[in-house]
Amino acid sequence: MNNKTNELMQIGLRLSNCRQDRNMTQEELAGRLGITPQAVSKWERCISLPDISMLSDLARLLEVSADWLLGLSACRDWAEDCADRAAGDDARIRQVQQEMGSCLRGCLDPLELAFGMGLVPAFAQGASFPERIRALKVSLAKEGIWTPIVRIRDLSSLGEMEFAVLSFHDILYSEVLDSVDDRTLDHMLGRLEETVRGSYHEILYPDLAKDIADNLKVRYPALIEGIVPEKISYGLLTETAKIVLAGGVRPCLFPKMIEHLECAMRRSPDATPEELAEDILIQMNRKKQ
Repeated sequence: MNNKTNELMQIGLRLSNCRQDRNMTQEELAGRLGITPQAVSKWERCISLPDISMLSDLARLLEVSADWLLGLSACRDWAEDCADRAAGDDARIRQVQQEMGSCLRGCLDPLELAFGMGLVPAFAQGASFPERIRALKVSLAKEGIWTPIVRIRDLSSLGEMEFAVLSFHDILYSEVLDSVDDRTLDHMLGRLEETVRGSYHEILYPDLAKDIADNLKVRYPALIEGIVPEKISYGLLTETAKIVLAGGVRPCLFPKMIEHLECAMRRSPDATPEELAEDILIQMNRKKQ
């Protein structure tokens, strides 16, 4: 385990210990930050990191220094941290968060196609499989569905003839096959596509949300410029979009989601992601009628 990976794990441990020291549940902390309990859980399990925009509020609620949370200082005192912020210390914290984020992306994969050892022959026969995955990503992108890099690997914890689609080590889909033939790879690729379409809310994370926004900025500049991330942070966009997507909205409607999110925030500037998502779902369902 390298130093950055260990530091990342320590951040999650500090967050968990501080929250429990304050006798707060993950749900309570999430409610006070305006995010989902799942986001807090992922912080503590080192699956994601708090957005820089909410780091100060997080430190205040836990009554500790943001520097200490990130492993930058041995001092836990929140008051001293406020003085550092007044002196313009945010740039250093942002740099560390970016470094940790890079480490995180190296440790966990947003999308994986894993398989048991009995399915290795199928991949040995299909040397063009990575190219076919790239073609699938291009096809999905044309529909407005951006897909992260797909890692392909054998996984000993799966059954001999089992394959699975995972996101950040969580299994989104798995299946046990009876045999290997020349249609096996096509079948697995089809299940991968179905999983991306149907479980996009599980795959979405801030860096992917940023990629989506950057791509949309080229196609719909009036929709994105000055809005994301100036008014809508990538963290808020991610948390709200995940709820909206889980509510049945297709990922290709991301531009409409952002449009409705901006309107919802104008109506309710202090709304939580859950409240914003509910507003968006009402507006989008109303458009269907």
